[in-house]
Amino acid sequence: MSDDQGRQRFEAVHTLQRIAELWFDPVRGNFDAAHLREIHRRIFQDIPRLSLSDVKPGEYRAETPAGFDRIKYRKLETRKEILPVAYSSMSSRWIDRIEKVLEEKSPRELSKLNTVEFANAMGNLYAELDYIHPFDDGNSRALREFTRELAKESGYELDWEHFNTNGFGRDVLYVARDKSVNEIALLRIGNESSRREIATSLARRSRGKITDSISSIKH
Repeated sequence: MSDDQGRQRFEAVHTLQRIAELWFDPVRGNFDAAHLREIHRRIFQDIPRLSLSDVKPGEYRAETPAGFDRIKYRKLETRKEILPVAYSSMSSRWIDRIEKVLEEKSPRELSKLNTVEFANAMGNLYAELDYIHPFDDGNSRALREFTRELAKESGYELDWEHFNTNGFGRDVLYVARDKSVNEIALLRIGNESSRREIATSLARRSRGKITDSISSIKH
C-alpha cells in the first residue's frame, strides 16, 4: 500500500463517523458559505490531532499562484485511465462567488421546482462549487453532505450512496462530475498546454454530466 492510499484509508475511517453524525445532527444554518465551511469542519475535525496537521478543517485553501493552474489527475477504479480536472484559482473573486451561487439556490426557491428542474439546479450548483474547490482536501465529502442537507430542507432526498456501492458507480459519478467541472474551467485556464489537455479530455466525453447523474432523487 502506498503512503497516499494509507492516508486515504486513515482519513476515511475517521471521517465516516463524523458524516454519519451529520445525518442525525445536521448543521443548522442558512445554507451559505459559513454553513458549507462548518460541514467541512465537522467532518475533518479529528484529522489534525491525528498527525495530519496539513488538513485545515473549515478553512479555505490558499490562492493558486499567478501563472499556474490547479489541476488534479483522477485515477479511475475500473478503467486504466487517468483523467485531468481543473479547478479555480480560489482568488477573492471565487470566494465571493461561493456566497452568490448559494444565495441563488436557497431551499425556499429549490422547493418550488419539479424533480427534473431540481436535479438540474442541484447538478449545476454542485458543478460550480466543485470547480471553485474551496478546500485543500475533502471537497467531495463536504459537498455531498452540503447538497444532501440542502435537498432535504427543500423537500427532496438526494441519495449519493446510490453511486458508492461499487467502483463502477463511483467512476460513473467521477467522470460525469469532472466533465461538468472541466466545461466550466476550460475558458478560465491560463496555461495553453493545460487548456489543450482539458479540451482533449472533454472531446473524448461528449456525454454524461453531473446533472444526468443526480438520478436518485425522491420528492
